Amino acid sequence: MPFVDLQSRLGINLDHWILAQSGEQPYKRAARCHAFEKEWIECGHGIGHTRAKKECKVEFEDFYECMHRQKTHQRLQEIQKQRDKLIKEGSYTPPAHHTGKEEPRP
Repeated sequence: MPFVDLQSRLGINLDHWILAQSGEQPYKRAARCHAFEKEWIECGHGIGHTRAKKECKVEFEDFYECMHRQKTHQRLQEIQKQRDKLIKEGSYTPPAHHTGKEEPRP
């Protein structure tokens, strides 16, 4: 704890950008990746930046994936490539509702 806590005395918060998911949320609901950010922070709390980079790598990767969804998008692209390949070979025909050629609803 700092000797003189200027942030609370002046009513400002300079570090709110660090914890994006843990901050005040609309309607008091937790953000999508709040749980992952909390695990990462709890893992790295009190052990220092250098040790936290090594020991909390799994928690950080989970949090990063939740925020950016890179692995999810990469997997989706692989699935779409495989689908397109099967359609080109003729071994798969997509259902009508996937191609937009279905009958309209009454």
